[in-house]
Amino acid sequence: MMQMIGWCICAYLKIIGGQSFGYAYIGFMTILLILQWQRDDYVPILYHFLNCHFRRIHEEVVVMHWACAKITASAAIQDVPLLETLLDKLKLCKGISYAAIAAHADNCGRRKLAALLVDHEPRSSKQVPLLLSIAEEDTALVKATESGDTDLVYLVLFHIWQKRPPLDFFGTINARPLARDLFIKYVRCYKHEFLKDFFLSTGQLQDVAFLLLKESWEIEKNPMASKGTPLHGPRIKLIEKAQNLFAETKEHMFESKAAEEHAKLLRIQHELEVSTKQAIFIDSSISDTIRTCISTGNHRAAMKVRTEFKVPEKRWYWLKALALSTRGDWAALEKFSKEKRPPGGYKPFVEACIGADAKAEALKYIPKLTEPRERSEAYARIGMAKEAADAASQAKDSEFFGRLKLTLGQNAGATSIFDSLRDRLSFQGVY
Repeated sequence: MMQMIGWCICAYLKIIGGQSFGYAYIGFMTILLILQWQRDDYVPILYHFLNCHFRRIHEEVVVMHWACAKITASAAIQDVPLLETLLDKLKLCKGISYAAIAAHADNCGRRKLAALLVDHEPRSSKQVPLLLSIAEEDTALVKATESGDTDLVYLVLFHIWQKRPPLDFFGTINARPLARDLFIKYVRCYKHEFLKDFFLSTGQLQDVAFLLLKESWEIEKNPMASKGTPLHGPRIKLIEKAQNLFAETKEHMFESKAAEEHAKLLRIQHELEVSTKQAIFIDSSISDTIRTCISTGNHRAAMKVRTEFKVPEKRWYWLKALALSTRGDWAALEKFSKEKRPPGGYKPFVEACIGADAKAEALKYIPKLTEPRERSEAYARIGMAKEAADAASQAKDSEFFGRLKLTLGQNAGATSIFDSLRDRLSFQGVY
């Protein structure tokens, strides 16, 4: 048969030797059609001959056609020997698409051969989708992460996510840092519950705790969350769950304690808003909660907060003095100052009065300040230049004395007082 085909070709070319390429091509196709009924196996060979020598088709197209025909005609040959036969020819073409040939092998029912072929495909963008189509997800994930192409990694992630149970999926991506990080980045924005399941499966309890805290903050943003509504119940429970998870690891004991304190404070604030029917406590600090309680006359609640959170005595004096001055309850402030000697001195009372612009009240406490500098500055702040100068002189600090003079420099009388005092002290050898 081959001899007959060769004879026909030679005879035909001799006959049309003087004709154009178009006639030769048409005539040659006619020979193929005549001979096709004799033996179909010879037809691809004749096509390849025709393409290479008449139409100048690219070599890789011809080789691909041959490879696909070879796979179709080699049902009886094992995958590995057939692969070796194919590679002997395919490796000669640099631009050959192994993925296209592998796809043909898969269409022919030879999935293992397809997997072997696609492994030789150098282009990840062609390789990875085909690996997914032939159910080689693990290999596809490896190739995608090795390529560094995040779009390919996401393609594989979403494909595996839909096909596998959560625990299997988590185990697969956790072994691949790039895939794991991209997955976390995606679900952190869109699927918190799934991210919590992932962290739990990998033992990252602290990350679950942080997610719970974030959920509690989302509830905080709800406009109804600051009006004593039941929304605070779930919010507090989320914080308590986070506290328990933090407590599981020694490295996060600080976070555990902070979450515990936060939940306790929220519960007290919620009770205060319910009892006072005023939405003024939720999400304020411990100090602000105490000040608000005193400012509204709820001293018992203020003492409860102080006891629950072990507020230091110095801090308590500051908070109560400022709160009483905010109310303008000067009698209560004076009574408080006389209960016992304040642990930090009388500065909180002075600051509270000056802050409330109560000069007369401030004068009750400024003389009790033990530090000359503090007394001098306090007198200066309420415009009493002579008393400020006298107190400054007791500090025996020329730099401080000069700075205080500049502070009161707009007052001509104050400048005169400072100059006179400086001259007197210089004569005495103090400055």
